[in-house]
Amino acid sequence: MVESEGYIILTEVIEEEDGQFAAHCLELGTATCGDTIEEALANLREAIVVHLNALEEVGTRDKVFRERNIVVRPLSTTDVEWPIPISEAVDKIIRPIRQPIPASA
Repeated sequence: MVESEGYIILTEVIEEEDGQFAAHCLELGTATCGDTIEEALANLREAIVVHLNALEEVGTRDKVFRERNIVVRPLSTTDVEWPIPISEAVDKIIRPIRQPIPASA
């Protein structure tokens, strides 16, 4: 099991486009799609992990986090205020996600 150093709050946006669902992360710019909302979200969460791992691998994670105001919060934090309101409109879903951050090697 990989030890986690904490977590970050990211914002996922899901929209229907031409019969598919597009999902993207506002803070990282990571995007993907799927035939269903669930598939688009699963693909996005996987893409976010790949993106974060790549940032760590090339040594730019801390710089990117600073530039984009992404704060690593301790695991013990429970009373987090979401950075934007949660919205579930008919044509768009916007909501926060809690993304664990693996401890640096």
